[in-house]
Amino acid sequence: MLMGHLAVGLALKARFKRAPLLPLLLAVQLLDWIWLILVWLGQEQFHLKPESIFLQYDFSNAVYSHSLFWSIFYAIVTFLLFIGASGQRHWAAPLSLGVLSHWPLDWLLHDHDLPFANFGPDLAFGLGLQTLSSPAAFLLETLLLAVGWLIYYRAVRRDGPRQNRCAWGILATLLLLNVCLYAFPLLLG
Repeated sequence: MLMGHLAVGLALKARFKRAPLLPLLLAVQLLDWIWLILVWLGQEQFHLKPESIFLQYDFSNAVYSHSLFWSIFYAIVTFLLFIGASGQRHWAAPLSLGVLSHWPLDWLLHDHDLPFANFGPDLAFGLGLQTLSSPAAFLLETLLLAVGWLIYYRAVRRDGPRQNRCAWGILATLLLLNVCLYAFPLLLG
């Protein structure tokens, strides 16, 4: 759901003009950055789905990076860090909303591998669109990207030709990345 997350970052930039774009794009991916670090440290695990024609994986253990509880916790911590920082208070709401948006978008694609928490009942969530139909998941991500970019573009198009070109460059780059992410396993054969 990389493109869906980035689409939210673009839409947030349109709504919160004073917040810089790069931190917003990083915020919507914060859970994945935490996940990559925890996988590298051996604290969380995943496995690839070889039967898929697209690059897909299941979380074997992602209780600290992708659980509902910890997602909300990271959003609150992000808000508190930035609301207390002089000069960046206006970043607090959009960055925390970006962090918080990650889990619901993952819920759409993941197949019952998003845990509630690392404590309490052993519940896992996920609608499983990626498992049901990889092409539908690709189309959903592309649609989310188009909508997020359009919201962003409408907000910056009158800011001058440089911003206009930058917006089109962002769209081209993200569309290419989206195609590459889904086509990579097809190229491997």
